[in-house]
Amino acid sequence: MNIANVRMSLLSAALPLVLAACASNEVNNMPVASVNTAVHAIKIVQKLPPPSALETQYGIQIAHVGLTASGGLVDLRFKVLDAAKAGALLGNPANTPMLIAGDMPPLMPPHKALHGARYGQGQLVYILYPNMRGAIKPGVEVMVAMGDVRLGPVTAQ
Repeated sequence: MNIANVRMSLLSAALPLVLAACASNEVNNMPVASVNTAVHAIKIVQKLPPPSALETQYGIQIAHVGLTASGGLVDLRFKVLDAAKAGALLGNPANTPMLIAGDMPPLMPPHKALHGARYGQGQLVYILYPNMRGAIKPGVEVMVAMGDVRLGPVTAQ
C-alpha cells in the first residue's frame, strides 16, 4: 500500500469522526438545527460584501472557501439570501455544489450532502469536501458549480 492510499484510508476513517463532531446542536452557546452530519445551517455572524447579481438571482452568496484538517478537507460556506430560490436550485441533486480549481478535476461533495436540507434567509450553510489530490491550496481561485450555474471565482483561504 503506497503512502497516498494510506493517507486516503486515514482520511476516510477520520471523516465520519470530524463530521460527527461538527453535528453539535450548539455553536457559541446558540442553538442550531442540524441538517445532517455533513451540512449545518447557522445564523450568519460575519459581514459579507454585497452579493453579485448572479448570487442574488440564485438566492445564495458564497461566503468562504478554505482548507481545514491540515489541507485534507475543503470547507465551502454559503449564505442563503432567498430560501425559495436556494431551495429551487439546490433541491435538485444534480445541482449539489462542486468545486473547480484550475485544470484539476472538480471536487465532489459527500453523497447526499444537501439531502433533506431546509434553507432559511440569512443562514450560513457549509459542506466539507475531501481535498482529493490536493486540488485546492490557499490562494487558488475556486469556482463553485451547481449544475449550469457558476459562482465565483473565490480565493481559497
